[in-house]
Amino acid sequence: MAVKPTPLHPPIFAGRGGLLEWNHRGSLVPQACPRCQSPRAAGPECPRCGIIYAKAEARAARQREEAPAVAPGEPPPLVDPAWLATPDLRPDVLPPETPAWDGDAEEAAFEHRLRTWAIPVALLVSYVALNGNFSAFAARLITMPFHELGHAMTAWFCGRSAFPTLWKTAIFGRSYLLALMLAAALGAWAWWGWRRRQWLWVACGASLLALQAVGTLLLSPQTVDMLITFNGDGGMMVLGTVMMLTIYAPAGSYLHKQALRWGFLGLGALSLVDGLLTWWKSKKDFNAIPFGRMEGVGLSDASKLVGMPHNWGEHQLIGRYLTVATVCFAVVAGVYVVQFVRGRARLAAR
Repeated sequence: MAVKPTPLHPPIFAGRGGLLEWNHRGSLVPQACPRCQSPRAAGPECPRCGIIYAKAEARAARQREEAPAVAPGEPPPLVDPAWLATPDLRPDVLPPETPAWDGDAEEAAFEHRLRTWAIPVALLVSYVALNGNFSAFAARLITMPFHELGHAMTAWFCGRSAFPTLWKTAIFGRSYLLALMLAAALGAWAWWGWRRRQWLWVACGASLLALQAVGTLLLSPQTVDMLITFNGDGGMMVLGTVMMLTIYAPAGSYLHKQALRWGFLGLGALSLVDGLLTWWKSKKDFNAIPFGRMEGVGLSDASKLVGMPHNWGEHQLIGRYLTVATVCFAVVAGVYVVQFVRGRARLAAR
């Protein structure tokens, strides 16, 4: 005997008041109109709203199929979330909690303050030291090697061999081997900077290489001798400027990590201020011009430049040294302003 399958939906019966269906309690209730919810009549359409039952049911079935499935709700937690929150153990009498400490920001602010005051303080201390008696003597003992190094470096860039000592620089004849070695070193510096994308290194190496080519190949021997003599104090001020600007060495560099920039800052400030004060005092009093002869050394640089064969006047001598000092101070001031503005901008960006 065949068993009829169980219907998927509860059976619907026609009664006196309209169609009836089984509800979830197992009793017969009138089937409602899908639109106006009035009891459903036996005909194909609702006598109250006029809707056709078949079309309304088909539309409702399509809407049920297209409706997204409702995700099942999360079960209630076994533990009240309030018990899992971190308790606030800070007493009410204490001030509000301070924000988290940013070490990088604090270090950047401290570095900016150091760079802001380092150069002015170094120049002021150098000025005070060079206006004393014993302190001025001690300071000139420190700056004299840079004076002699200025002579020697000028000779090297003009193709001459030279050896600086504490009080005198021995100048020898032209040396093509030394010129080639210096050119190779400057070219390697520029190439190394290009490989590391350090464009300041490239510019410095290329500029010094061009300067060496002019000094070695184009200048006359008399002009070379004049430049070597002049660049005692002139080279000392230029070297002082370069040493002072090492205070802006980038973080992580050798000068920064080993704190060498602080020593260079002090030496550079002494060298620059020493050259400026010497010729500023000479401008106000010609008797302060360092003329004369040193035992075991010979004529001073000023005596050589004023005498034969260069024949400079006192005003020319003083004016040219003060021009070098002015340019050096302008370079220091320009770099100082640029670095100060950049530092403020970096701090504001944080």
